[in-house]
Amino acid sequence: MLSKETATYVVVISSTALGRGFYKIKLGDANGEIYEMKIHEEIMLDYRLVVGKELDKEAFDALQNSDGYQKAYSYAIDILTRRMYTEKEIRRKLNERETAADVVNDVVAKLFEIEVLNDATYARVYIENQIAVGKKSRRQILADLDAKGVSVSIVDNLLDLFDEEAERTLITKEIDRLYQRYSPKDLSAFELRGRVVQALGRKGFEIGEVQRQYDFFIEDLGVRENV
Repeated sequence: MLSKETATYVVVISSTALGRGFYKIKLGDANGEIYEMKIHEEIMLDYRLVVGKELDKEAFDALQNSDGYQKAYSYAIDILTRRMYTEKEIRRKLNERETAADVVNDVVAKLFEIEVLNDATYARVYIENQIAVGKKSRRQILADLDAKGVSVSIVDNLLDLFDEEAERTLITKEIDRLYQRYSPKDLSAFELRGRVVQALGRKGFEIGEVQRQYDFFIEDLGVRENV
């Protein structure tokens, strides 16, 4: 913090664009001390931080006090450019950096305002991606979203993305994969069925549906082997 006893103002020496709306500015005080800050363009405009701009002590202190917000906001923007996060995940990330609670709230509000943080968009993309990958059950996908803090109301509006036929196809694919893994082992037909059904049950698939699809699979397998 600039000492009240040794200086009464600072002047903007230089300003360098860093991208994504951020600037690095250098300021010098009356005693020749140099200060560097990473500032968002909105703050640049609020304080009119052009080269040569002089700030009194009150303005400089306010600018320094905004530094915690700027660092938290910059960090949030950086990680959101790499991948999507939910509000709960962003709050956790900021809290892990010991960010003040009021700063976390301000940053999250800003992220929502500029539409780089949106739980509904996150949930839609997550569901569509998981369905495309085809490894998780509907129940497991919904459990993942709950753990990520996505509200029930948001999820309820996206349930039409799930397709029962696609779920059955996924179950059959997983049954085939597990059958190929376990069938070489010295297991009875009953034990083999139990292994497969339990494995898919642990992944969140509905047990009754797994059992039905397993029986269809075995029946079809018998037909194919007899051809």
